[in-house]
Amino acid sequence: MSSIGDPPPQRSSPPVSRRPQRRHRWHALSTTLLVAGALLTIILTVPLSHSDALEAWWLIPLAIVALTLLIAALIRTIRHGSNIMRLINLMLVAVTAFTLAFYSIATGVPGEFDGISTRIDALYFTLTTMTTTGYGDITATGQTARVLVSLALLFDLVFLGLLGAELSRLLGRRAAATAEAAKLEAAASKHADSTSATHRAGAEQ
Repeated sequence: MSSIGDPPPQRSSPPVSRRPQRRHRWHALSTTLLVAGALLTIILTVPLSHSDALEAWWLIPLAIVALTLLIAALIRTIRHGSNIMRLINLMLVAVTAFTLAFYSIATGVPGEFDGISTRIDALYFTLTTMTTTGYGDITATGQTARVLVSLALLFDLVFLGLLGAELSRLLGRRAAATAEAAKLEAAASKHADSTSATHRAGAEQ
């Protein structure tokens, strides 16, 4: 038992478990990887013409499975994911859409693109365009192709703006939380020192 003049024992707060946070991050990462894999499968397998459907009909079930997994993963991200993960998944979907559009135009409309003959070419051109690192080996020569490339660049600008705003918001929230924690810790330390001094004064009397 403690005497009257002794300060009350301090109760240590239980350690905060970080397992839920790690589990949530792992789920978000695995969902994004699933989206990326499903989209890549769709790029390589979805038929874009009647001849594709006839020549590679056996790929259609694979494309359907990939599309089903994609929809399920996107719904999960929209419901439970963070804004950053939503933006990343949105970019992956946009890359897939532009890739398929570039390939369809390049193979269906002669003279629109110079250098796109396969789906990998279209994916490569999409990535180099949206990251603004074009090497000049593939060019948009037709009006339709140039309009589509312009839309891809506009989307990229909007995406970067949204991503920057979200990162700024997260950094601001983290800084505010750190400042608040430091303020609470200082207040608790000051209160503990004041209580200890009061108990010492009472014991001396």
